[in-house]
Amino acid sequence: MKRVQQIQFTRSQANARRGVITPLAAIVLLVVMTGIALIVNRLWLDAASLEVTTCVETAALAAGHELVSDELLKEKPDFNVLMERAESTANQALKLNTVAGHRIGINLTKGDNLLFGKLVPNEETGLRKFLETDHEPESIQIKTHNSSRLANPVADFMADLTRTNLGRTGAQIEATLDNHVIGVRPFENVPVPAYPLAILKNDPTGKHTETWELQINQKRGKDKYRFDPETKTVSRGSDGIPEIILTGKPRRGEITDANLQLLDFGSDLKSEPIVRQILSGLTRNDLKHFHGELLFNGTPLPVHCSPDIEYAEQDAFQDMVGQCRICFLYEQVTASSQKYDGTADCTNLVAGRIMAVQRADNQTTEIILQPAVITTRTVILAKPETDPPADQSKSDPKQTADTAKPVSNKYIYKLYLTR
Repeated sequence: MKRVQQIQFTRSQANARRGVITPLAAIVLLVVMTGIALIVNRLWLDAASLEVTTCVETAALAAGHELVSDELLKEKPDFNVLMERAESTANQALKLNTVAGHRIGINLTKGDNLLFGKLVPNEETGLRKFLETDHEPESIQIKTHNSSRLANPVADFMADLTRTNLGRTGAQIEATLDNHVIGVRPFENVPVPAYPLAILKNDPTGKHTETWELQINQKRGKDKYRFDPETKTVSRGSDGIPEIILTGKPRRGEITDANLQLLDFGSDLKSEPIVRQILSGLTRNDLKHFHGELLFNGTPLPVHCSPDIEYAEQDAFQDMVGQCRICFLYEQVTASSQKYDGTADCTNLVAGRIMAVQRADNQTTEIILQPAVITTRTVILAKPETDPPADQSKSDPKQTADTAKPVSNKYIYKLYLTR
């Protein structure tokens, strides 16, 4: 009897113990699961934040590309049109990119979370700060701090429980355009979007009237073609931007009779590599002889050249009608002893769009080219302007390239993230 009572007492103790341990185990399990949930939530937020930043950066860069176009070359550019295109393109970029498998859930609106302006020097810090303005904007700022929660159940529960903004991700991104260009440099797998083509800048002798200075800068060229940025097509009609007619060397003519030159960037002026460069641009290997870059810092860059355009090159130019590419300007050309080639002194970079290609009766190729605006990250920008000492500026009127004010290039821009 005593043994039975002892056994019953032991069972009662065990049951009591079990009744105490079960809630403790549940509490410990709850704490552990909460800790795991918070760790997972933190990892999710970090990943989502990175995706949001990437998404907004894409939108800012897409908008920046629209902010500079051929519209800037017209006598009275309509910046409202450019900003409307930038706003539309930025929203489209957000729709095409997702965060945690969902759209970012915001709509960019000019003046609200999509701002246009410029970067101006901050006198206190010496750094540049964003200044909102609609007057010839050069920078874009996108704010997405109030984006919606992105289907994170842990964050949703904690946010509802604590009435906070847990689970909301956002970013503030700035993209800026800079056209203080002094050269170009290709990357490992990113060629410079340039033709191996040089255009006569001016002719003091008066022999040529089809020069960049007269036809484009002084707007004496005819305006017979237009480019539609929506359809990416060329058609007959006026658009307010004059063209220049580029002509190769005529039959039995001299090298100086042409107002264009094909440049030898590692091609030895052979058709196959020239055609590749026309279609694909200039690579590091092409510029090996020039140390991988082309710089224009006030000194002419001599380049081996030829004014003869064969049928293969003509067909390649024809295939590029409507495409915007960087071109070169030369001021003079010196014929070699063979007379069919020479050296062109290149002095500057411009950008143009081929509108038409045809063969003249004298068997020379004529290219109708319209100036255009291009953005590329292969651009080399000038160093920030620095003021020379007062006594130096008085004693030496010739400033070096580092101290001289960088000249802007209205045809070529570099677009990059500034924040």
